[in-house]
Amino acid sequence: MGKSTLFNRLTHGREAVVFNRPGVTRDLREREAEILNKRATIVDTPGLFDALSLGGHPNLTRFVRTEIERVIDESSLVLLVLDGTSSGIMSNDREIAQLVRKSGKPVIIVVNKADCRGTDAVYSEATELGFERVVKVSAEHGEGIDVLLESICDFIPDMEATESTDAGEPADPAMKLAIVGRPNTGKSAIVNSIVGECRRLVGDFAGLTRESTELEFRFKGRLIKIIDTPGLRRKSKIADTLEMIVDSNGRNAYRNADAVILVIDASSLICGEIESYDLKIAADIVKEGKALVIAFNKCDITPFKPHDTPAFLQRNFKTSFAQLKEVPFLLVSALRRININKMLKLTLLAYDKHSQKVKTSDLNSWLRCMCQGGGLQSCAARFSLKYITQVGTTPPTFLIFVSNKSSMQENQKRFIANSLRSHFGLKDVPIRIIFRDRRRSGDGTVRQ
Repeated sequence: MGKSTLFNRLTHGREAVVFNRPGVTRDLREREAEILNKRATIVDTPGLFDALSLGGHPNLTRFVRTEIERVIDESSLVLLVLDGTSSGIMSNDREIAQLVRKSGKPVIIVVNKADCRGTDAVYSEATELGFERVVKVSAEHGEGIDVLLESICDFIPDMEATESTDAGEPADPAMKLAIVGRPNTGKSAIVNSIVGECRRLVGDFAGLTRESTELEFRFKGRLIKIIDTPGLRRKSKIADTLEMIVDSNGRNAYRNADAVILVIDASSLICGEIESYDLKIAADIVKEGKALVIAFNKCDITPFKPHDTPAFLQRNFKTSFAQLKEVPFLLVSALRRININKMLKLTLLAYDKHSQKVKTSDLNSWLRCMCQGGGLQSCAARFSLKYITQVGTTPPTFLIFVSNKSSMQENQKRFIANSLRSHFGLKDVPIRIIFRDRRRSGDGTVRQ
């Protein structure tokens, strides 16, 4: 049909996955858009009859239909998209037309792919469905979009009527929280549990979520934009171009987030070890400099107690990847809402530390004390630490000026980083330290 292509066109973005295959869209996606100087929320929906793309699961098909009916009921306008390259109006098209007609909502029929042959026949039949407005467009190439925008604009109230009376107040910035993990770990179930309602499509087979989708909610007075992502796969497990696009979307989601919850299937821990690919995903997130919390989901179907920490988990983190040894983790159950609030509290704490700004005077007091201690002196250090300042947050990034930097060894840099973490309470967040040479030129001036 091209619904997602039209969504991208109307929102001036490329968020929705577009691929030449039916049933690519499996979840609702919504985004604010400007339509001829008016504001509107555009919602992209999965196909009503894409049962084959859902593996033929009747429960999931019913869920999709229920969600589409809910969206229609809450909308002010429905765009019914028809494929202009088909042989004519299909029985499924007529059933959908009947569904939206019963809703009583205004409807614009959009005959897509107007740049292809055969659209005139579909357009002619579409005018006989009983709706007042029928528009031919090419969502991919922009043909007819201006006419469609004018038609949509008629149903959007003026901006003055919809603007907030508190327009002068600064917007509350939302923390972007990405939920990531391998396929079928329960990421969408975690999202549903967090927001308190069934907003994401869930099932007992892998690959159900294909697009990163955002939902906003408040927790402890904080505005959070939660991002549900498709499962991350090993490169060797990616079968085709669509799966490659989906995997790339998932990785971009956590790279653009402020904080990340990595969801791991707790039932995979029965063997007493964390799987290597889960550890690799965690290490990649830390390398990206993101605040990270690891949630072992489905703990209710394991012998592990939710409020205990299996000893082998601590051992795994300490021995597998040094950068993960301080990352907070816990056992949760999305189905039974076990430890969900605790998981969010840990995430907010990690993010706040991740955004922490330390005074330059405090940093340099610590630097002097550390240099006077025995840790660095015992290394027979030939370098000298002169000055430190924080140059960034998320993650906390520090710049240290050093004389004779070339003589510094890696173990000395680790000692400095560990001391800084310990002193300023940054043990469970990634930090970055930049060592810069401070040299004196021949005229006695300092070059930094």
